[in-house]
Amino acid sequence: MTEPQPIRNIGMAHKLKRELHFWDSVAINIGIIIGVGIFRVPAEVAKHLTDPAVILFAWIVGGLIAHFGALCYAELSSRYPHTGGTYVFIRESYGKLTGFLFGWTEIVILRAGSIAAVAYVFSTYLRNFFDFGPMSEKIIAVALIGSLTVINILGVKLGTRIQNVFSSLKVITILSMSVAIFFFATRQSGIPAFVASHVFTSSHFNSQSLFLFAAAMVPILWTYGGWHESAFMSGEFRDTRWELPASLLTSALVVTVLYVTINIAYLRVVPPAEMAGTKAIASEVFNRMFGSVGTVIMTIAVLISSVGALNSTIMTGGRIPFAVASDYPRFKWVAQVDSKFETPRRSLEINGIWAAVLVLFGSFEQLVYFCQFAQWLFFGLAGFSIFIARAKQKKDETFSMLGYPFIPAVFTLIATCICASIIWYTPQASLIGVVLILAGIPVYYWVKGAQH
Repeated sequence: MTEPQPIRNIGMAHKLKRELHFWDSVAINIGIIIGVGIFRVPAEVAKHLTDPAVILFAWIVGGLIAHFGALCYAELSSRYPHTGGTYVFIRESYGKLTGFLFGWTEIVILRAGSIAAVAYVFSTYLRNFFDFGPMSEKIIAVALIGSLTVINILGVKLGTRIQNVFSSLKVITILSMSVAIFFFATRQSGIPAFVASHVFTSSHFNSQSLFLFAAAMVPILWTYGGWHESAFMSGEFRDTRWELPASLLTSALVVTVLYVTINIAYLRVVPPAEMAGTKAIASEVFNRMFGSVGTVIMTIAVLISSVGALNSTIMTGGRIPFAVASDYPRFKWVAQVDSKFETPRRSLEINGIWAAVLVLFGSFEQLVYFCQFAQWLFFGLAGFSIFIARAKQKKDETFSMLGYPFIPAVFTLIATCICASIIWYTPQASLIGVVLILAGIPVYYWVKGAQH
């Protein structure tokens, strides 16, 4: 297909090479979606839902919402096949200021905070094997961030090859865990069977059960987060009409199947009432079945999952400062592509250094918590931007979703409801999050003023 031309400002010196394919995108998305959440979030879900069938239904609904979002991003990434993903979608639909606020939030708070958090999880579990002292967690986390940042600087192909390996290992790990649980659970006495009490039948259904279901969806949707990540690298895919859209949908489907399967396996060993009292359901299941060997198995699984998630997050996150800087001459040095490796080197370095700072000072958890609703705020804006994009553009040679306008309307409504519920239940934290986002406004006008 003919290579799309940049929308604005991104000159030839700033272009990244288009060399990514279908499986690269699938590996990137799966690498981020399957982080560490699936090893502990099911216990949080069981605090709200007590029926196994309803729990599984909630996980299926989460996958369906991820599919709706993936369909929205599939069409948007095809219409705007440029590096930056959500930043480009929002900028083209709502203007530069709104786009800049998204980039500001991602760069300063969400992206670096996510990188730091996953690196911390890796270092915490690695201490089960090696403990080099009280500062070892921070040192290991920073070293891992630095190593993967360097790998992604050395070439997008190198980074994606490593990602393909770790994403494959993740899929194999979860499937192997599920098979092991089913096999050993049927051979051990005292293991409870999967029993559904159908609390959501018409005789039991009420407003409280709906409220509990909605509360359970919050951690589930967090676990599904990442289905959109490869869209940030749209400018590096060879085929954005079919391969990239298809990869977004495929990765969402694969993860949905894996999540439902592993939850069936968990429920085969631990009933919801007991599951709600555990901090790490995967460790609890494997400890019950395999003892100390189970701890080793789970540690290895989490280490593999953490490295894969971290590599993907660093890879896609490095494209956000690059895309933002391409629009503003004052930051043009950030948008320079490495002449040897053809990667956004300085953008990757900025994210890596800032994430390392958050690790060293330990402030990332609060920042990410304060701005959780921002993720879904921008998801809602991106979902609605499909209506704007279709009004501006003809179909031409782009992917068009089935189910329009129902799917983008429902996805936008879901995103709005999630934002509203977070503000309702945590008004103080949400207010701080709003303040942090709006702090980008004076920065925007300072940067914009340098252009005149």
